[in-house]
Amino acid sequence: MRVLIVEDDPMVMKLNVDYLTRVGDMELVGRCSDVTTALVVLERETVDVVLLDVYLGKRSGLEVAGWLRERNIDTDIILITAASETETVREARRLGVNDFLIKPFEFKRFREALEACRQRRDALDILSDQVDQQTLDTLFRADSNAPRRLNGLPKGLTAHSLAQVCEAILALPQDEFSTEGLAEVAGMSRVSIRKYLKYLANLGLLTESFAYGQVGRPSFSYRCLDREALDRIVN
Repeated sequence: MRVLIVEDDPMVMKLNVDYLTRVGDMELVGRCSDVTTALVVLERETVDVVLLDVYLGKRSGLEVAGWLRERNIDTDIILITAASETETVREARRLGVNDFLIKPFEFKRFREALEACRQRRDALDILSDQVDQQTLDTLFRADSNAPRRLNGLPKGLTAHSLAQVCEAILALPQDEFSTEGLAEVAGMSRVSIRKYLKYLANLGLLTESFAYGQVGRPSFSYRCLDREALDRIVN
């Protein structure tokens, strides 16, 4: 796939480029650090996927997403950003963003986002007059905007503990919370609860942000985006 990276942080840009080379069968079309340059490249080049930051100087990367959607250009969009505000998430969904990665992110999650785009595009390329269910599942269930199914939990997670974590989140007085704070409410270890929070974040039910605390220890904080979905898991 032909990929354009739009990122104004040189260190994150380098990481994106390094990760992209590890995925395989990816062609880097260009590297842009601002909205204007990105739009120039998109006008001139065929781009399959844009890896897009939100905070780009005084402008928003979501302008790029809006520009693509207004013109019905068949380009997938993966947001890679520190912007996890609820309004940003809602606007990204409205603009048809395919996936949303919160900095810092792991290579595995980066690869999964690109592979999902590749699967959708490959499925579209081979569509026939009659489409079977398997092809439709590839096109729609892999999409981050499609309804998420909660069966088939990743290895190491249980439905009982997932419900316990969701119940603890719903019991909090505010939508924002830390791993440590929730672990205390849920009666689980910080390491264990992190696995469930990451899973819920991947489902799009939470947003995750990251910072270094005392003596360089990483600290994760979360915001609940869909209390009704968490309640359905509990009940």
